[in-house]
Amino acid sequence: MPLGRMMKWYHRARAFGVEQIPSDRPVIYVGKHPRTFLYLETVMLALYAFWDSDRPPFRVLEQSDTQVHRAPVLGWMRRHTNAIPATEEHALDALAHSESVLIFPGGTRELYGRPNELRWSGRAGFARIAMKAGVPVLPFAIAGADRQHLGRIRVGRSSIWLPPFPLPVTLHFRFGAPIAPPPNGASADDVAAFAARVEAATRELIA
Repeated sequence: MPLGRMMKWYHRARAFGVEQIPSDRPVIYVGKHPRTFLYLETVMLALYAFWDSDRPPFRVLEQSDTQVHRAPVLGWMRRHTNAIPATEEHALDALAHSESVLIFPGGTRELYGRPNELRWSGRAGFARIAMKAGVPVLPFAIAGADRQHLGRIRVGRSSIWLPPFPLPVTLHFRFGAPIAPPPNGASADDVAAFAARVEAATRELIA
């Protein structure tokens, strides 16, 4: 977290809509995956979301045991961002224990995609988890996050981001209003409509 405070200063970060984050119940944070690999913006997100308040902490859902996680320094950082395996079971367990969950539905599609472009087609798992847990989804956007690097070079299945450390671009963290899910047992169409509503709200925050 000291690193997160340093990066907050480095990026001249500001937050908008923090007052909309509930303090009495967990939520599912849903946003666009930044075009970067260090996860420093996620640490800064924690500062605003729960670290300096009494709100429930969030767990980051991400794939484990990847090449990134085995890297000497970067792997240590990724393993210590409160991450849990990206499965529905782990997410529901965290929510049942009053912990919030952070999900990037676009994943690597957005990590390697075009700046500020959501790519959630076929990725409605967050909506199903919200329905089963009975918790709201809170959309957010990190404006400026996709400008932290000038580009990347592909090396086999991996990438080298240039420059390897984020540029000092200004970051704005924008939080939307919590969106209540359909009741547990709702139809697939209702879940899909709910996911589309969250996606639309996230697009508005990015814009």
